[in-house]
Amino acid sequence: MIRRVTPWPVEPPLQLWNCPLRASGLPPLPNEGRDGLTDEIRSYRDGIEVYHVNYRAQRNSGGVEVFDSTQRGFYDENGDFHWTSVRLQDTPSWVRSRAGFQGGEHTGTRRGIAMRTMDYSGQISEVIWETY
Repeated sequence: MIRRVTPWPVEPPLQLWNCPLRASGLPPLPNEGRDGLTDEIRSYRDGIEVYHVNYRAQRNSGGVEVFDSTQRGFYDENGDFHWTSVRLQDTPSWVRSRAGFQGGEHTGTRRGIAMRTMDYSGQISEVIWETY
């Protein structure tokens, strides 16, 4: 999964529509929703949290210049993957801490993927931070 989201271009962590278990000719799964997934598989997919961090701040004569194109990846109710812009300072604390971001006028570059998942029992995984 981590190879799919690093390096650029960042792709969806899972491509459930491309899974070999859904090969043509197989009968539909029981309790399948409109996105073609069962509730169990959907909860796993929706338990994936992925952030693409691309942040740079540098001090100049006018103060601190910030470039922040951080994005949050998510699946919508139809199962389509989307990216939405978010400021690094507005991401969850687990993203900021793995990126080494303290906020304020902290200068430097932070670039990488932060990701965590939830398993079938609701346990949250270790945070994966992959720089590139």
